[in-house]
Amino acid sequence: MRHQPIYAPVPMLAADVSCFWALEQDQESYNREVYLPDAYVEVIINVGAPLLLESKHGLLELPRAFVNPLQNKPLRIRATGFCQMMSMQLYPWAVKPVLNRDADPSTVHVIGLDADWQRFARYLTGIVAHRGYGEAVACYQEYVCQTAYRRKHDLTLIRTAGHLLQSAHGQIRMADLAAQSHLSSSQFERQFKHYTAVSPKTYARIVRFGSLQAALLVNPFLPLADLADVYGYSDPAHLIREFKSFAHTTPRDFAATAPAFFELRQDETWCDFMKQSFSLPDAG
Repeated sequence: MRHQPIYAPVPMLAADVSCFWALEQDQESYNREVYLPDAYVEVIINVGAPLLLESKHGLLELPRAFVNPLQNKPLRIRATGFCQMMSMQLYPWAVKPVLNRDADPSTVHVIGLDADWQRFARYLTGIVAHRGYGEAVACYQEYVCQTAYRRKHDLTLIRTAGHLLQSAHGQIRMADLAAQSHLSSSQFERQFKHYTAVSPKTYARIVRFGSLQAALLVNPFLPLADLADVYGYSDPAHLIREFKSFAHTTPRDFAATAPAFFELRQDETWCDFMKQSFSLPDAG
């Protein structure tokens, strides 16, 4: 696989968008991969071969523009040919203000966007083909800036709480987080869920799992006891149970895929991005 450089969001979007990225990958290697839950909502524009979603109803063709919301279990998407896609990585509280739509619960695996987005996806496909990803990402950001924040949202408290959860790898007591937001625990939970579709406790679990999986990819030989200590699990058994609930595999089986993960990317910058994206602490 070849990852294009990671693109920083323009200032207008910086509080609510983690990054933009682009990907090119041959069909065989892409189809071996699995999307595991993490702390972001992905707004994906497919500019390559059609993509199929594996579901209990069989393979379902995905639209050119779709949202992968917060997940609570692995997601499998299959390419029908050479894979080319671009993504806007949103913080989950930004779905309403940036996409102008309600947040969806994690039981909804992939959400197709409206006709305007589908037309934009076709336009962006042409930009990639004739002018490359750099200009396509610039067009993507411009389109989002033109369509985002159509309604007024007071995101200050929830945005601050979300960033605190991320920087602490999900290891903040919910009562303390509510107090920092100057809300009661019940008020804080209602407002957080209104914007993200999940409770703050559930989001904290997803954030912690995302940091854990990044740590295992960057250093697959870390002892589970050390990881449990760093990420606030009571013991390795607790860590393993939590990891299996999200990944449907054990931490060690997942870690065994790390060499292939980075070999496919053939790019040291992706490892650096993983460290920076999750602000990985020193686990020994």
